[in-house]
Amino acid sequence: MPLRTKKTEGKLYRVANLSRLEALGDAVFAFALTLLALDIRLPQIASNALAQGLWELLPKLLVFVFAFLLIAQQWDVHQRTMMHIDHADGLFVWLYLLSLMFVVLMPASADILGRYPLQPLALIVFGFNTALLCLTSWIMWLHASQRGKLLDGEIGPNVIKLIARLWLYPPLIIVVTIPLVFVSVYIVYAIWFLMPIFSYSYTSWTFRRFRKDPK
Repeated sequence: MPLRTKKTEGKLYRVANLSRLEALGDAVFAFALTLLALDIRLPQIASNALAQGLWELLPKLLVFVFAFLLIAQQWDVHQRTMMHIDHADGLFVWLYLLSLMFVVLMPASADILGRYPLQPLALIVFGFNTALLCLTSWIMWLHASQRGKLLDGEIGPNVIKLIARLWLYPPLIIVVTIPLVFVSVYIVYAIWFLMPIFSYSYTSWTFRRFRKDPK
């Protein structure tokens, strides 16, 4: 895999090996997704109470699916982002690492949500964790696409805007819907659960539009 470099005053300097950054990011996302399942454990119960035990485990299973889909959505946008990065500077590397810090925290916030799924504060903690992950990634993308000029030459302005929107809309939805947790947590769960579906649908629709009208 070729190294991606930054050209400065006619000379090429290796600022960061992007293949290692991408490998680190994939490993962190994979680890976070795997850790989500560690809290799904059936307590020691009598054999004749298995059905009741599984029923009591159902909320944690639903939270697992909920958290898995949201983290998977962030990975999807993350890999779309890294596809277009040609080289990295120091600020990009640290913004990248900062975004991974919030990925690492996702299993912990999901564990809180799994223990107290109907508590508004638990949903707020998980929501702000997700929002901070998206916001740091959005800032990283802005740096790469505007000030840092770290993108490859093949990406068009429409794709730049699309990726920025994919990072920015989840925090906006989360912030707008946070007050609803004090009305009904079920409404917030439903709205946030639809975010990965919206992300996929919006991306597919946008790329179909690009193919019909490249301008």
